[in-house]
Amino acid sequence: MPVGHEEVSAQAEEYLEAICRIQDRGELATPTELAHELEIAPPSVLGMLKRLEEQGLLNYARHAGAVLTERGQRCADTLRRRHRLAERLLTDLLGMPWERAHHIACRFEHVIDSEVEDYLQQALHYPATCPHGNPLSLPTDAQWRALSTLHTGQSAQLRCIKDETPLTLDYLNRIGLRPGVQLTVCDLAPFDGPLTIKVGEERQALSRDMANCLLVEVEGTDA
Repeated sequence: MPVGHEEVSAQAEEYLEAICRIQDRGELATPTELAHELEIAPPSVLGMLKRLEEQGLLNYARHAGAVLTERGQRCADTLRRRHRLAERLLTDLLGMPWERAHHIACRFEHVIDSEVEDYLQQALHYPATCPHGNPLSLPTDAQWRALSTLHTGQSAQLRCIKDETPLTLDYLNRIGLRPGVQLTVCDLAPFDGPLTIKVGEERQALSRDMANCLLVEVEGTDA
């Protein structure tokens, strides 16, 4: 992908996207976190961070981790949009299970250029989000909030799943939690224990970590 007059490699793009995911969780993009996110050895991360900094794509400081520059953010946003379009292609047109689409789209996203992106948008009828509710272009609605912040008795609509790992998506699919589903918080265990929610007639328990990854739109005036 071009950035200025330089070509950004697929490996570099993965780093930029990983930094965004870590920052979306409210964490610092340290070499350790990046190594964990990318499932690689920590020593190799510092070398890549240095190269990306030389390209003007990020700034790195030990106390603050990696922070994308404006150019780096544009590159990452383009990549994430094409990743989410690829997920739509795989699920909407090819019928692939949504828990597999994220992993496969990681390979597709690097070969989608602006021309292909335009054709995909048209073929998919200009979707607003990926299958997991993450927006293609617009920022997440400010009224969306983590499920973990709700109180007992509050009802909401699931809007977005931030954790797109196959295990998480497979589990949520099995218990019927997909974007658009209505749910109600039935119980909050003390000491950061699990939340019990009601989906339809079924009750399900979710860990706080899982609930933090689910963005919802609260109904009525109880937000």
